[in-house]
Amino acid sequence: MYADLDENGKKRVKYELPKADMHVHISMAWDDGRFIRAVKKGYTTLGPDFLTNRDNRYFADLSEHHFAYEAARKKAQLTPVGLSDIVQTYLQKIAQQGAIYAEISNSFRSGYDFDWQMEAIAAGIDAAKHNTGIESRIVVTTLRDHGYEQAEKAAQHLAKVKYRHVTAFGLVGNEEKDDFYNYAKSFKIAYNDAGLGLVPHVAEQYPANAIGFLDALPKEALNQGHTTDPRRIRAGHATTIHLSSDLMNEFAQNNICIESCISSNNRIGLPQRTLNYNIGDIIGSGADRQFAVDRPLSTYFNDKIEQHPITEFIQRGIPICLGSDNPLLQNTNISKEYSQTLRAGVDQKLLLTFTENAIKFANIDNETRQTLMGKVKEYESLIKGNSPPSATSNGYVHASNFLTHPNR
Repeated sequence: MYADLDENGKKRVKYELPKADMHVHISMAWDDGRFIRAVKKGYTTLGPDFLTNRDNRYFADLSEHHFAYEAARKKAQLTPVGLSDIVQTYLQKIAQQGAIYAEISNSFRSGYDFDWQMEAIAAGIDAAKHNTGIESRIVVTTLRDHGYEQAEKAAQHLAKVKYRHVTAFGLVGNEEKDDFYNYAKSFKIAYNDAGLGLVPHVAEQYPANAIGFLDALPKEALNQGHTTDPRRIRAGHATTIHLSSDLMNEFAQNNICIESCISSNNRIGLPQRTLNYNIGDIIGSGADRQFAVDRPLSTYFNDKIEQHPITEFIQRGIPICLGSDNPLLQNTNISKEYSQTLRAGVDQKLLLTFTENAIKFANIDNETRQTLMGKVKEYESLIKGNSPPSATSNGYVHASNFLTHPNR
């Protein structure tokens, strides 16, 4: 009903199915054509074989992945028109794949560059919505490698400056750098002062990271799905919590939605410290916050995608939505991510649940939430075929039409 077979006999989710991309870093959402042009112009230190050699897009660990990420970014300074075009192209492409909503991330940095980047991303969002109807919002992230003081500075800035379409605050980077709890203050500022939802990366590589996350959340932010408050909490990745039944149960009890990025985690290996966990080991150091390892480590990472713990998360009652993470680096898109869940053992009858969860846990106003949920319920009559997105009755426009200062 929701999937058919591709030319290799693998299940592929139909484009007609409404989808949502809830975890994507816009700086790595280029299409292949843009990447090849960047290579030819010397804007990146990666070569064209990055796309053609399969092994290049598999990484031994997160550090190796970050090296490729930075190498891909060593391109000429983008103009507002260039960045807005990346956003527009990406959103219209996933709209063609059936996406009706996306939350895209951009990293905080001090100064003028951040202001024009935020305007450019908003312009791309506006153009894509005008042309295809897709809704999108922005997550502003801060890098753990820059420390908790920088995170607090970012949250304070967002409390003072209101950028269009920014609705959530996130945390990315090296989970081993420090304790997640160090960021409790920045989360409180982002939630209470800036009025944003909270969607950090959690336990992508280290399960103990999830404990600090649970402790750092503002208590008033939990279970907001039962109120009229439109803000939500989600956890990016969170894949390694599958080692502990109690840890998974705590996520379920707190109704924390996990953004599963199947291709991303499959292509990035785990650190030795996580690989060394055995049944009976203890996750965490505090006496009051310890979780026993009672489940074996999945062979999913850098190996068997069929062993992804997503089915275990579902059985535990943890809400799941999907994300493409870094489409260029992981050779993926949101339609492929929906198909990957079938390889991981998810019944195709549950595919629409991922989109429903995405909308329930999206950082959007309640009116937009109701509109998107209506599209899910009526998708068979609203989304037809897999042709490229056509112009709306307002005509087709480019993101540059929405830029205030395109040449600055």
